[in-house]
Amino acid sequence: MDSNAVPGLPVEELDTPVLLVDLTRMEGNIARWQRLADDAGVRLRVHVKTHKVPAIARLQLDAGACGIVCAKVSEAEVFVDAGCDDVVVAYPVFGARKWERLAALARRARVGVNADSAEAIEGIGAAAEEAGATVEVYVDVDTGMHRGGVDQGALDELSRLCAAVEAAPALVLAGVTTHRQLAFDGGGALAPGDAGRDEGESLVAVAEALRGAGHEIRVVAAGGSVSGRGVAGVPGVTELRAGTYVFGDLMQHGHGVAEIDELALTALCTVVSTTRPGGATVDGGVKTFSADHVAADGTSARALDRDVVLERLSEEHGMARVDGGSVRLGEKIRFVPMHACTAVNLSDELVGIRGGVVEVVWPVLARGKRT
Repeated sequence: MDSNAVPGLPVEELDTPVLLVDLTRMEGNIARWQRLADDAGVRLRVHVKTHKVPAIARLQLDAGACGIVCAKVSEAEVFVDAGCDDVVVAYPVFGARKWERLAALARRARVGVNADSAEAIEGIGAAAEEAGATVEVYVDVDTGMHRGGVDQGALDELSRLCAAVEAAPALVLAGVTTHRQLAFDGGGALAPGDAGRDEGESLVAVAEALRGAGHEIRVVAAGGSVSGRGVAGVPGVTELRAGTYVFGDLMQHGHGVAEIDELALTALCTVVSTTRPGGATVDGGVKTFSADHVAADGTSARALDRDVVLERLSEEHGMARVDGGSVRLGEKIRFVPMHACTAVNLSDELVGIRGGVVEVVWPVLARGKRT
């Protein structure tokens, strides 16, 4: 690792590009969302795919979160190794090797997993029984995102999957879950709170129908950092899941669910070229910010406190537009990324700062965990 980040070092002396976490802002975000869940009377389960750092998960758990959510089994392995003992893999895990790894984790921690097929339920159940473990299953409901899950209107199929879980000796039916936010037909026309309420109400209706069919649905889990506030207020929702809120990003800000002064993650970059009139080039490109999301105007990142935006990226170059004033060669600028989660997954470490000084350096232990 070529970083020079150590506690006590002034931010302006850091080598770049480097991802910074404003600890005061992050702590405020953690407290704010835990209070939101507590006030609504729901549990908060935090999605660690945003930060991929067990030490940050510990801060969230200590604040009151009931457990964590992972995207992949390999992520879950990192966090269980670090002492997290209540983990849900919110993903349709499929394949014998993955089922074996999931079952092995369930011998060491409370483990849940999403499922939307009888084949997956059978495979997970067999692996858990072989390992002498118990795995909790959340039947995944598609409420409009169409990336997985059983359609919310297919109640017979949903009931069949619940029955398959209940019949498996090593499985326990935890409940139902969905993830939609604004990613559905017509979602872009709704305010995040309204979309969240609809998301929550849709899942609660499914849960009630399944209870009417004789299934014990203990957990009704939905939400995300965009829709979460609306989801949390729906009677019958028992668990709110969210991840990006811990840092926030320009997408969250664009949806109106994160204020500028709540955005905790920035990428510190150095101006390496000023040859373009009205522009500059910094040393952070796609391999720093990612390019999976851009704003409608093509913006990939925006300076934290300057009128400077990154409007074009190559692998290692960030081409900036300077809207006000000028920048100088060698100047260091902090940029807020469009999407925090993918930016973090590109970095070896996160540097926690407070008052312009490095306070802590966290290795991103779960980066690149895709299996």
